[in-house]
Amino acid sequence: MTDDTETLEVLLIEDNPGDARLIEHHLRGESAQAFAEAVELTHVESLEAGLEALDEGTYSLLFLDLGLPESSGIETLERVDDAVDATPIVVLTGLDDTETALAAIQHGAQDYLPKDEVDSRRLWRSLRYAVERHRQEQALRRRTEQLEFFSGILRHDVNNGIDVIGRNASLLEAELTGEHADRADTILDWSDNIADLTAKVQGMIQGITRGEQRDLESVDISGVIADQVDTVEGMDEGVTIDTSVPFGLLVQADEMLTEVIHNLLTNAVEHNDADEPRVSVEVTADGGTVRVDIRDNGPGLPETERDYLCGRDQQTEESSGFGLHFVRTMVSGYGGSISVADNDPRGTVITLELLEA
Repeated sequence: MTDDTETLEVLLIEDNPGDARLIEHHLRGESAQAFAEAVELTHVESLEAGLEALDEGTYSLLFLDLGLPESSGIETLERVDDAVDATPIVVLTGLDDTETALAAIQHGAQDYLPKDEVDSRRLWRSLRYAVERHRQEQALRRRTEQLEFFSGILRHDVNNGIDVIGRNASLLEAELTGEHADRADTILDWSDNIADLTAKVQGMIQGITRGEQRDLESVDISGVIADQVDTVEGMDEGVTIDTSVPFGLLVQADEMLTEVIHNLLTNAVEHNDADEPRVSVEVTADGGTVRVDIRDNGPGLPETERDYLCGRDQQTEESSGFGLHFVRTMVSGYGGSISVADNDPRGTVITLELLEA
């Protein structure tokens, strides 16, 4: 064992002296040398003494017996878990009970070990895995907090900028007439749209980071497509978007479906280098699935972006950034799928398959 070996500070809350000696034996036995770790074991025999030790010291791991004199079962774990945040917990019990094991994991334990199945190797494996998993969870928690913090700053800064744009556009609209006034009005409309989208995306980020399930509802995809076709055609007078969309089709989605369709239509238009850019949207329903085909006659989607959009690869520096990630994330959250194919004779076909509501 080298001088730089990590020392693991382990707290054992166990009221049975025989079981405590056995745990200590396993932690210090010959097979423990394979893990190349030094252990400082602190043993207490009651929940009260354990909570006091946790309050006074810092531990790499806590072994917790669920059958203590003053507390038993999951209640014991709940009381300890409420008192600690930075210490992973491995539950020890004399019962081999699947339901209790599952409940222990759901209440924050990293592992559940029946005492009659514990040997040195299994105890050490559980210890090391629990410590490493907890480290990863803590790192993820810190990154999540940073993400929420910076998304809040971004929304604040974006909204401030949009407010400045909106006020100046309102002044211009009041002073201008005709086509120039219409352009100022367009700026105002888009300022409102961006502010609304920023709020939606921040809400989505918060929901993801907090582990919340997205609430899906019935969304009129026919109306969504009609609105977004009008919006995108208004952005570029040189593009034509043909549609074949049955009236009143409903899918399982949420309000962000508008942004998914807008993103795909905008991408089809903005990257289209044809002399006469054309985009078509066709929607069909069959067997509980609604299929949306968006075709264009542009240069085609690069292979790296196809692979990413269809979930075959990770995002690369060459991909289109937030847009593709947003579409893929949202469609997956709806329980749907997305695929990409070549259009004939030129361009791309992007197909969404969503669940009919």
